[in-house]
Amino acid sequence: MTNGSDLYQRQIAERGNDLMRQVWDGTPWMVDAYTGRIDNHERYGRMMRWCRDHFGPEAWPIHGRSGAWHSGGATVLGWTWMGFQTKEMMEQFLAAWGNPKEEPS
Repeated sequence: MTNGSDLYQRQIAERGNDLMRQVWDGTPWMVDAYTGRIDNHERYGRMMRWCRDHFGPEAWPIHGRSGAWHSGGATVLGWTWMGFQTKEMMEQFLAAWGNPKEEPS
């Protein structure tokens, strides 16, 4: 059984350094999610609130704060890595936010 998404497995294989593991090992069900353009944080803010409402406070592993989800520190062309503790959580997130052209109802 694989622990983590394909994105997580690729990142660990390619850049499996200690920092990468520290940041993502607790939330290995990673996706590259469309969070929106950097100059327009509305979608990003709604996504973060949705995750907090559904999964609790965000993890900050490099600061010793555990949690069930984590957002990456970089957004590239509107896409940000999001990690979740379980596959089910990742699937719930994708069901709500997986289409960059739609907002959850």
